[in-house]
Formats: sequence, C-alpha cells, structure tokens
Amino acid sequence: MNMDRRILHIDMDAFFASVEVVRDPSLKGKPLIIGGTKEDVRGVVSTASYEARQFGVHSAMPIAQAKKLCPHGIFMRGTSGAYAKASKMVREVLEEVSPVVQMASIDEAYIDVTGSLRLFGGDDAIAEFIKTEIRKRTRLPCTLAITPNKLVSKIASDEGKPDGYVNVAAGDEASYLAPLAVKKLPGAGPKTCETLSRLGIDTLGQLAAKDLQFLETHFGAQSALSLHRRAQGIHDGEVTVGGAAKSISRETTFSEDLLDWARVEATLAYLTERCAYTLREDGMECKRVTLKVRYKDFSTKTFAKTLPLPTCLDRNIGEAVRALVPKAKARRDPIRLIGINLGELVFNQHQIELFGRENSEKWEQVLEQVDSVREKHGFGALHTGKALGSSKGAKRDGANPFQKDR
Repeated sequence: MNMDRRILHIDMDAFFASVEVVRDPSLKGKPLIIGGTKEDVRGVVSTASYEARQFGVHSAMPIAQAKKLCPHGIFMRGTSGAYAKASKMVREVLEEVSPVVQMASIDEAYIDVTGSLRLFGGDDAIAEFIKTEIRKRTRLPCTLAITPNKLVSKIASDEGKPDGYVNVAAGDEASYLAPLAVKKLPGAGPKTCETLSRLGIDTLGQLAAKDLQFLETHFGAQSALSLHRRAQGIHDGEVTVGGAAKSISRETTFSEDLLDWARVEATLAYLTERCAYTLREDGMECKRVTLKVRYKDFSTKTFAKTLPLPTCLDRNIGEAVRALVPKAKARRDPIRLIGINLGELVFNQHQIELFGRENSEKWEQVLEQVDSVREKHGFGALHTGKALGSSKGAKRDGANPFQKDR
C-alpha cells in the first residue's frame, strides 16, 4: 500500500433533485421528492432535496410515507436522460484530474489523485478545480473529501455535506473518526450498532480503543478485526479503473396486480428499450437476458436466455425477452413486479452476425439517431409503438431506475 496516496471521494448533493432544480429554477428552495408522483401507490423515494429531508424524508422510503411526512412536497418521477447526461459531464471533469476514476454509482466516485498533486498544486487546489468546473459545466453542487484511503474519504464526504470539502491528513485518520457515531462506519448495520451500544461503545474512538480479544467474543475473530481496523481508519482498498457494470437491470412495480399480459408485455418493451439504451451509453453489449417476475404472493421467479452473440440492439434483446414470456405466463397468477436484467457484459466490438448483417447495420444506424434525440431531449422523447402502451398501470421506473448492479 502506498503510504503517501491521496484518495478523493465525490458525492453529488441530492443529485436527482439538484438536476431538476437546474432544469426548473422555480423549484429551488422547495421540498422536492424524486421517485414518484403523489398518485403512485407503490413508489419509492430515489432522492429528496435537503428541504424535504428536514421533514424526515429520505431515499428508499415509500412514497406513501413521504406524503404523510411532507404532504406539501413536490413529487416527481424524475428525468433519467438529464441525470445520465449530468453524470457523464461530472465524470469528464474527474478524468481531467486523474485517469484513475472509479464510478461507484451515477452520483458518486472515487479518484486516486496521488499522481496529480504536483500538477495541480496539492489537495486543496484539486478540490477547488473539481468543484469550480462542475459548477461551471453543470450548475450542480457536490461534496468532496480527500484522505489517505477510500473508507475515510467516503465517511468524510458524508460528514461534509452539503456542498463541502473535507481534508484529512495522513496519520490523522483515527483522530478524525474518533468522535463520530459507530453508525457512520460503512458496513456497521443496525444489529452491529445495537450490540456495540449494549457494550457501551457509541463512537468510533471507543471502538478503536477496545481490546481486540474483547470484540472477538461478541463478533467473532474476522468481524472483530475488520471493525477494529476500520474504526482506526485503516483500509487497503484500491481505486479500480473502469468499474464497468457486471449487469444492467430495470424493473417496475405495478400500481395494481396484473393478469393482463398485453399491458405487462408493453411494460417489458419499455424496460427493454431502457436497458438497451444504457448498454449503448456505456459502450457495452450483453450476452445473457433475464426476465424477472414477482407474483401477487411475492414469490419471485427468473427466466434466462443466453444469446449466440453479444448485442446492444433493442430488436435482439426484445426477441430474447419475448421467448421467455411464455415461461412466466405458465403460472396463471397476477403480476406485481416485472424486470429485465442484461448480463455477461462485454465492451462493444461491433460484431454483427454474418446472416442478416445488412438488417443489423440498419438497426444500428436507426438506433444511433434515436439515441441522439434521447440524449438531447430525454429518454422519453422516442419509444417504439409497443413501449408507448407501458404507461398505463405501471410506475415505469423502479425505486432507483439508474442503479446498476456492480
């Protein structure tokens, strides 16, 4: 491990809500809740503005609960194309600082800036450059932290919100973490924190000071060592370049349980388009297509098909989905949730099948134009006729439509 390394963590503040404020400045200063409209029965909050958070609204909360806490809030399903575009612009700024960028999600990333310190003039200069450039290009706020490792940087950026900057010098990791509550430690879930509290351990400083053997009697050797080291700010994880998704998935929960497969298949067509569009945005192709179905009794089944060649074309992915539908329909129960997952991803090598090559090339040209329109006007600007019927009976984007499995 490089003892002199400097790792930057960036987190875009209330990202989806902040993008909507840029799109419509009249929303500034208002309690904005992204994830569903007030009419959505099963929606889940993706992002809440800081004004909405003052009422207790937070991400992953059911929309119904958010409405009770903040009935005067502004509820929106969100604009996926705008979020993807803003995320891309943020990444471009980060890559101007260092080639070692790991996107942890659409709105946060780790950057190893060790090799950039001399070029920019140190931590503070790098932070100022990133915050200034992101503001200039996107008009969005962000919070940064620069510390010796990923763990401390992640915690520090959370503490620095909103629109802040935290710098922790090498050797100061333990003292910085010491006053923080144990729940601030990533991976310390409710049960772990409850056990620690019973043991009289409420802060990371108290956890770091505890005898390791004492912790082992309550958590086991491996977990105790991990907790003890991380409470001291010790972490060896590297920033991994690329961070390509292992799979891309989209799913939606219906506002009512459906047995009408015409409506279900219309939603599948929409989700297929979404997944394929994301594939092409990331320069990827998939070789495995999985259909996910959750029935009325909450039992969940998946049906998968491996493709002969990797593809990023809606047509090819759609054919695979349609081939899987009869398996899902065999069970004559109402559908609660439907989803598409694209796996076995590879970088797009533009391999087009030998037979039907001309047809595939035409589809690529058409989709290139379609994607260009979507990038400019949002994903909803263009759909196939089949997918247009998906708006009835389903909240077309899931709890977090921009989440990629990694």
